Amino acid sequence: MACPTKNVYLGPVGGGIDAEILPKVKWVGGAPDFPTTIDPQTEEATMSDRSRRLAFFDSVEDWGLGWGYLTYDQLKDLRDLIALRQILKYRNDFVDNTEYDVYISSFSSGPTFPKMRGYPYYRADMTLRQA
Repeated sequence: MACPTKNVYLGPVGGGIDAEILPKVKWVGGAPDFPTTIDPQTEEATMSDRSRRLAFFDSVEDWGLGWGYLTYDQLKDLRDLIALRQILKYRNDFVDNTEYDVYISSFSSGPTFPKMRGYPYYRADMTLRQA
């Protein structure tokens, strides 16, 4: 029995997310784990009698994505997603098939081995925030 293919998708809203597969993560050991952070949206106010009032809102999730061995073309594809400057759809089939509206809140990249000439691979880290 063949193992089902799982991918991570990030693409424009309404643009067919299945066409925008992110580069495969290359790893050693167990399967990759993209960290998820939940930011509970809570506001706290102190009343004149010094009592506190709390307001709870829907939580916002952040996803950290990282790659260690990207080709230049793969790095360019990630940069092209940033250049769209819009809300995107995100789905991680390793977890489930839920699609989220997200935006890219941070991105950094650089050579995998900066002091090694002739080694054309790059690392990149991206944070997605729920829109």
